Amino acid sequence: MHFKLLLLAALVLLFSTATHASVGGYICPNDRKKLLTVLVKALINVEGDFSTPYYGIKGFKALNEQVAAVLVKDNCAHIKKYYKADCTPEENFQGLSAWNLLGCSGKLHTDATITNLRTVLESDKSTTSDIRYAAETLKLLGAAIPNGAKVAQLIQAKLKEDDSLQSLGHALHAAALLGTSGNFIQDRIEEVVVQADEVDGKLLQWEGGLTTTSLLITGLLRFPGAKPLNAQQAEKLATYLLTRRTVQTPKGALALLEATTSLASSDISPVSITIAGPAQVTLDKPELKVHISDILGRALKAPPTPVVAQSATRITDDVVVLSKQPLSPGGTPVEFVLPLRLEPGQYRIALTAGSHSTTLTVRVLGPVTLEWLQIGLGDADGSAAPRLTKLTHPSKLPSPLRADSSHHLVAKFAISRVVHQAFLRLYSGKKEIIFVAEPDNSKLYKISVNLASELAHSGTFEMELILGDSVMSNPIRWVIGTIEVSLSTPEPEKKSLRGPKPEIKHLFRQPEKRPAEVVSMLFTGLTVSPLLLLFVLWWKVGVNFGGFTTLSVPFHVGFGGILYLFFLFWWKLDMFTTCAWLIPIGGFTFLAGHKLLSHVAKHKKA
Repeated sequence: MHFKLLLLAALVLLFSTATHASVGGYICPNDRKKLLTVLVKALINVEGDFSTPYYGIKGFKALNEQVAAVLVKDNCAHIKKYYKADCTPEENFQGLSAWNLLGCSGKLHTDATITNLRTVLESDKSTTSDIRYAAETLKLLGAAIPNGAKVAQLIQAKLKEDDSLQSLGHALHAAALLGTSGNFIQDRIEEVVVQADEVDGKLLQWEGGLTTTSLLITGLLRFPGAKPLNAQQAEKLATYLLTRRTVQTPKGALALLEATTSLASSDISPVSITIAGPAQVTLDKPELKVHISDILGRALKAPPTPVVAQSATRITDDVVVLSKQPLSPGGTPVEFVLPLRLEPGQYRIALTAGSHSTTLTVRVLGPVTLEWLQIGLGDADGSAAPRLTKLTHPSKLPSPLRADSSHHLVAKFAISRVVHQAFLRLYSGKKEIIFVAEPDNSKLYKISVNLASELAHSGTFEMELILGDSVMSNPIRWVIGTIEVSLSTPEPEKKSLRGPKPEIKHLFRQPEKRPAEVVSMLFTGLTVSPLLLLFVLWWKVGVNFGGFTTLSVPFHVGFGGILYLFFLFWWKLDMFTTCAWLIPIGGFTFLAGHKLLSHVAKHKKA
């Protein structure tokens, strides 16, 4: 008994580890076109350094596409114009790589270029990026990398100063060029891998986005003997890369292509299992085409055998309707065919291809037959049986139905299977009203419309039956005929969209009632009375004009001007205009008053 339990546990463990998930997508032809659109812009809009043409031509080569001759000529001229021997190592690498990939004629570098690059490999001021690109450029030029052990020591010293992901990525690429001297970097591989961030258990990426992730993937896979990644990690990385297929920059497009190419060329190449074309089949064309390839859409190095549909489960009721059905090869090495001769519905298919597995959701479409339809009018009170006319699709009623407020519109029909959408549509011009048909226990659809409550006015309406379903291959729209409805509310007149518009009449606010004229005159007199009293008192007391001199005139003129300005402000001026006039008049009055008071003071002392 104990032995049997151990055997069962071993079999379960073996089955669970024998297969693993696949990737649900690949770089399809449509994705390639979008990437080429981004890359060609890099070759057309050439300016500044060499990075733009490098990204463009390297991306074209990754996609195995040819560059137009005119673009080759323009980019070669641009590189030749701006290339200098004392460029940074990265610029040197990008410029010389683009020069070689474009097939430009002539020699771009000089002996000084190689000397400068070797100096970078010996300088303590170099970064891991400088070391990597200097080594890459020397390899590109066919020159030897001097003293690999010393370069390895320099890289290790730089990693102690900067062990960021970018620095580690460049160190991986540089160490891969040093032969056995670069084996020291394998001790850091696990450190790099554990820093990857997992998202929802489906994606794997490094902080820094697509560029950093691509740098680390391509660097890690330059050490295949160290087995830096397992198959599950490779699939999650591939899933992340496929989410970035809509990248819009040349640098990002190249990073995507380099990472996917590196993964697809490795021993842990992720396998993509997807449906080729729409995820549906029909009863007359039941062949479901399945696409099995690497993430670049290429055929796998080792054919994925066997390819078997382990099960097909109907989603509506979880009933297994198919089991252990092998797929046959299709028209191309990446295409496999599964015939699905099933009843219309939605199915979940568990598929295995060698050691890889996935689950696909497929719809099987089938036609729906409208067996018969009866339509007519019945009394609202149900006192008599409805008078129905039987029709067959696609015939129409021979004459219009004539109904009033005492009638119900009744329709019955039978179809070969239940559908999700069954409607009766009444429409007239741009106006419509839709009624839902529901099946009864015998799957017979019925509609009963109370015309008096459902329609707002009299009119002539077309009647249309609409049948649809997500697994229906022949949706039906059948114009049954016409119904003339006479209600107490007549059909409204159609208003013309053109012609004169009705006059808009504004209602202004009525003025408030004013007081009587006697009251107004009384209050006016009371307001003026202080002024009259002033004149009377002056006449009684007498006014002394003996002290009035010529110096008094400017002051009184200015003071009178201020009073007049206040009157204008009350009458018609606004605050800003009043202030603008008050400043000069007030200043003049102030100076005149000061002069007058000084004169009066001197006169009193004398």
